[in-house]
Amino acid sequence: MIKEIDQLLRDNESQIYKDFEKVVNINSFTGNLDGIDVMLNALVEIGIKNDINLETIYSSKKARPHLIYQKDLKEDYFAFIGHFDTVHPPESDFNTYKDTGEFIIGPGANDMKAGLLIALYSISILKKLYPNRKLPIKILFNSDEETGSSDSRELIESELINAKAGFVFEPGRINGEIVTKRKGIASLDIEVIGKPAHSGVAPWDGINSILASCEIIQKLEALNDYKNGVIVGCNQISAGVARNVVPAYSKIIVDIRFDTIAQKVTLFKNIEDILGASNSVNAEVKYNLLFNRPPLVRSEESIRLSKIYRDISTKLGYSCEEVSTGGVSDGNFVSAMGIPVLDGLGAVGDFSHTKKEYIKKESMLYRIKIFVLFMSKILNEEQLNK
Repeated sequence: MIKEIDQLLRDNESQIYKDFEKVVNINSFTGNLDGIDVMLNALVEIGIKNDINLETIYSSKKARPHLIYQKDLKEDYFAFIGHFDTVHPPESDFNTYKDTGEFIIGPGANDMKAGLLIALYSISILKKLYPNRKLPIKILFNSDEETGSSDSRELIESELINAKAGFVFEPGRINGEIVTKRKGIASLDIEVIGKPAHSGVAPWDGINSILASCEIIQKLEALNDYKNGVIVGCNQISAGVARNVVPAYSKIIVDIRFDTIAQKVTLFKNIEDILGASNSVNAEVKYNLLFNRPPLVRSEESIRLSKIYRDISTKLGYSCEEVSTGGVSDGNFVSAMGIPVLDGLGAVGDFSHTKKEYIKKESMLYRIKIFVLFMSKILNEEQLNK
């Protein structure tokens, strides 16, 4: 089988990189809906060339388009998950594909346009290896992951609920690691409302929102427990209008991460207690605490799947360890439905979300090879168990 896969990769190599150059040169910033449409159509065309019929799908909000393959599969399928939006706006000066021979640099190259092509060309090769078998694979590629998947979450949870496993083509880490655990995430926006006064004439008539904010921030920061995976980051604050005015308003932006739902429950209670308590200057406190994504859990089945993938990678001569990360993906939603998830199956690269974003060029091909061998083993196991 390895010889067959190698030949199929050689046959497709030139086209894979042509397709990659095309999609990287399309600006698909989440807010650029025209670019999102262009990117969607490019993926559909790549799919057609490879006998993969990607269809446009909308959530009940009908806010933006997403892509699905084999929507009719309702059970006993494997979910291939990815997103085709990026963080680089159209006006950015980082909007062009560059091939250095060893690396490919460009917007979304690592996060995660390479992963999309790895998923599509893996299916294309699997179709040739198993020409008489309908592959139990469902794709869902969304267009709003970078802003929280607020529109597509409904589709992820309805379309993928019966998946046997979820495979997420977010980028592999710098040394080829795959991801089996991600933190959950919540957001907290706090408004602290005081009272203005002239700071030189009658500061005692004012209520200093900054003083109250400092008290709140100290209490929130005390909730950090890095050793056990809890992060409470008070990362933005805005306050005050002038040097000589007692500040009447402050806003605090807090990023919250946790490893387990139990940690989330405890954190939310502690945060609500802190914000509900009085402060030394009697400022008013308003807040909005949102649970954005559940954790991606490292389960017994995901450990088993990870071992299969990593063993194949090692036998082919490529390092591949497991990692956990504080960053999130759509795999978090899939894991929360009790489905085992392997993440980070895309190309090997680094510097996502920056103007130095790149992949190692050769990793496009060898990650396809690893994943095809991995899926072949999974499909053969499934066949034997029937």
